[in-house]
Amino acid sequence: MVRKSEKKWIFPFTRVQAVCAVSGFVFYIAMKLVFGSGGRELSEGAGLKRAGPGQGESTYDVLVSGLDKDNEDKRVPVKIPVRERKYSEEEARELFQKIQPELTEQMLGENESLEDVRGNLNLKGSLGEYGLRIIWESENPQVIDAFGIVHNEDIPEEGKSVWLRARVTDGSYERQFEFKVTVYPASLTREQRAADDFVRWIGQIDLKQQTEDRLSLPPVYMGERLTYFQPEETDYRILPVLGILLAALLPLKGEFDRKNQARVRERQLLFDYSEVVSKLVVYMGAGLTVRGAWERITAGYKDGVKQGKRSVRPAYEEMVKTAAQLGSGLSEGKAYSEFGRRCGVQVYIKLSALLEQSQKNGSRQLRPALELEMVSAFEQRKNLAKKLGEEAGTKLLLPLLMMLGVVMVMIVVPAFLSFY
Repeated sequence: MVRKSEKKWIFPFTRVQAVCAVSGFVFYIAMKLVFGSGGRELSEGAGLKRAGPGQGESTYDVLVSGLDKDNEDKRVPVKIPVRERKYSEEEARELFQKIQPELTEQMLGENESLEDVRGNLNLKGSLGEYGLRIIWESENPQVIDAFGIVHNEDIPEEGKSVWLRARVTDGSYERQFEFKVTVYPASLTREQRAADDFVRWIGQIDLKQQTEDRLSLPPVYMGERLTYFQPEETDYRILPVLGILLAALLPLKGEFDRKNQARVRERQLLFDYSEVVSKLVVYMGAGLTVRGAWERITAGYKDGVKQGKRSVRPAYEEMVKTAAQLGSGLSEGKAYSEFGRRCGVQVYIKLSALLEQSQKNGSRQLRPALELEMVSAFEQRKNLAKKLGEEAGTKLLLPLLMMLGVVMVMIVVPAFLSFY
């Protein structure tokens, strides 16, 4: 006989898993053989590659032998910083000639050309792909500022020319470009132009009434009578859509409520089953008949509900209906069968079948069968309680995750803000 302490646990290990594990070791040994345990040796003249212009400094981890005079073969780890590459004078000259058309095209923004500018320009502060910085200057910041914002509210119809200068540099070499920009008034529809004229006119009236508590709106403008309205603060057009949506979802809600009520009722029936069976066993063990035990249970339930000691339970309500049927002259077998059908749960159908069978074959074997059913019912109730506890724990996961998110925000946001 093998003792428990001598048992060996054998974990299943498939062929694919074995191949994966062995492959990992094979690749490890191969890399060690190729590159060695101390890393790949740099060939003479290979050097360390610089980052491109504008990409910043690079740092390399290198093992250097020969630094330790006592042990020349010892490899000392060193971090070597390598500055970014700079353009040569010829490269910078060619690059400045190349970027001028690109710079002209990108600064247009949504405008068609620099001879017809009606919207804001796109004046970038750098050309990242080339590692170049750009400093913009405007001859007339009141019309176009250094950020490319166009102020064309008071520009005449014939337009106004402004010179923009761009100083482009890579840190060592610099080139200046000049662009002539002609600014025109913004393209407005007839309605927008009329509104702008009206706003300017009413602005003059506002200056005259500045000492008054409120601005008196003029009733007439250019010979036309005016009527003023305040726009609706809330758009109510969504309400009909919501009404139709609710009407469509109402049947679904009713069906959901019915299913939820049926689920709650079934759960209550399962909870009460062990109690019903145990009471039948106790009363029948005291010498009462099945009908007498049934009527005693229903009477105790009705008294408890009347006195407020018990809540309404579906299993006992169905038993009360069955007791009323028995009182009205319905046969016991038929009444018990109807009880199981109304409950609609498998364990109650089984109980009603046992009671109905006892009416046909006698009640000699009924009490032992009910005792076995009682043991099974208590086991089912214990499993149901365990299941409900697990469901409650699962429902708590969402609040816990929300609290975790709040904690993460409280920790991460100050950490990010400390970098600025």
